[in-house]
Amino acid sequence: MKITPTQLSIAQFLGNKNEQFFIPAYQRRYAWTDKQLAELFEDINLLDKSDSHFMGTILLLPDNYKPGIIRLEVVDGQQRIISLSLLLESIRDRFVELGKDDIVSEINGHMNCQDIDRRNHCKVILGDLDQPDYQKVIALTSEHDQSDVSEIKNKNLLNAYIKLKKNISKFNFKDLYEYYYKLINNTIVIRLDTVVAKDAYKLFETINNRGLSLRPTDIIKNFLLGHASLLGDEILSEVSQSWKDVIVYLDEIEADNFFRQYLMGILHRKIPYSKLIFEFKKYYLTTVEEAKVLSEYVLFNDADYNLSTQEENNFGSEEDEENLSDNLVSGETSVNRKISIIKFAKDLKNAAKIYAKIINRDFEDENINRRIHALQRVQSIPSYTFLLCLFAKKIDAKDIIVILKDIEAFMLRRHICEYRTSELDDIFSKLTTVKRKDIIKSVKNVLSRQIPDDEEFEDKFFKHNFKKDGDRAKYILEQFEYDFTGNTLELLIRSGKEVHLEHIIPQTIATKKSFREFGDWISYLGKDALSRHKDYVDRIGNYTLLAQKLNIKASNSPFKAKTREYKKSNIQLTKSLIENYARFKFKQVEERSVEFSKKAISIWRI
Repeated sequence: MKITPTQLSIAQFLGNKNEQFFIPAYQRRYAWTDKQLAELFEDINLLDKSDSHFMGTILLLPDNYKPGIIRLEVVDGQQRIISLSLLLESIRDRFVELGKDDIVSEINGHMNCQDIDRRNHCKVILGDLDQPDYQKVIALTSEHDQSDVSEIKNKNLLNAYIKLKKNISKFNFKDLYEYYYKLINNTIVIRLDTVVAKDAYKLFETINNRGLSLRPTDIIKNFLLGHASLLGDEILSEVSQSWKDVIVYLDEIEADNFFRQYLMGILHRKIPYSKLIFEFKKYYLTTVEEAKVLSEYVLFNDADYNLSTQEENNFGSEEDEENLSDNLVSGETSVNRKISIIKFAKDLKNAAKIYAKIINRDFEDENINRRIHALQRVQSIPSYTFLLCLFAKKIDAKDIIVILKDIEAFMLRRHICEYRTSELDDIFSKLTTVKRKDIIKSVKNVLSRQIPDDEEFEDKFFKHNFKKDGDRAKYILEQFEYDFTGNTLELLIRSGKEVHLEHIIPQTIATKKSFREFGDWISYLGKDALSRHKDYVDRIGNYTLLAQKLNIKASNSPFKAKTREYKKSNIQLTKSLIENYARFKFKQVEERSVEFSKKAISIWRI
């Protein structure tokens, strides 16, 4: 292994006009938040003039380059390099305001490199996802900039620039120059240059720097690309491209969740986060043909962990993504056959694409998207383990919708009855073993064995406290409305700010403000109003749906004041309050909750 460690000041690190730092698309997006930014700023600000600050190790690998520019791939240290560049940009801004053109020119030299024609290029180039946002943030430093910050998707980049600029803006020239001097001269990095990729990836996991700790996704990436680098440039290029696609598909999605649920679906068992890396490596080393060259190979290839007891991981080819394989969740024993690292990486990519479609509700069939949205609203994240496998099968959309509705009923009943959520990973990982043949019946049979029965569900539903389940309660009322109006789907209830979850008896009745806004509910509700209020206010019977713009005015008869606004609503569930109730007190909340609990039994059943 050929490694060249060099201790450099920031001025020296950025001083070579021919070098450009490239952060590849397979790296995680910029993720520093206020904590890391504050530490970076204060470490330098509190630095004594005669002392130095160690900023960490930067691991670099030569990449393709433009004429005259040596392009260095940042294998480790990308978060610090980006933060450093934003800090220098904010310092430059302040010097511009102070009219110090000579120092501004010096900083521009640090932040740019030159090609053979002496044209300037940005010193730091980010991956495909972050580069457009980075350019927009950098553009904000120009007094002529017209950028719309709302277009910046990675808010961490924007936040970092704003926070650093705010800190720097407090400095006068003397303090600013002192800070700048300590940053470029007294701040030290250790630069590690590697000649070949395999050395870079081998070093990655052994380096422990200040900043964000390595996530499982980072370690998996390094393990996969590190292995690919041992097999030649062509294989490394293909695997890197697949990994880049994984990162693109999982943009703004928690990648660690994907890898855990992907693996649970393949191995058909629960995997705790603490064992994710171990289980991934174990699966990889017993699945990938080329893994024999890795030193860890012999540790995992034993009789206790054999492919003959697992399913072949096959998410389809890039050319035929709409006809994804059924092998993954067929429930049948596969032959003891291994796959190539390229196939493994492509399977990961195609699985990530399916997972993104689930999270983003991005299927062509809008009925499927609506059913997934319902699952999300009843907090069904554990079911994604099974859904990831389900959508890899060749199953008719109408059958998928039936299965999604069953999962929805299963999850809602368990949540309302407060069954243990820790059991769900085990349930859904084992559910991936069901065969494609008669899959609807098979899924129903599995879920029916672990779902609360009608009697238990009805009993728990009518007295369930929805205080912390506002969106779930709103979803339930929407389903009641659709059922009430015949499930024609001609009209859909708007979400978010347009239609609110309305408490008929207000959430607060004891304050002067609530009296002013909602009327004298304490007198209206009668004896023990305050003590009973907390037991009834967040039951399902005290809720309805109401458009935001229908403002309710207080009066001497609080409920009647509300009915005047309810009458204006187009939601039948809300209008029915006028027809069915002359008054609305705790007794009516209980009656309505009982009525809804009986309706819930018929709607959410398997």
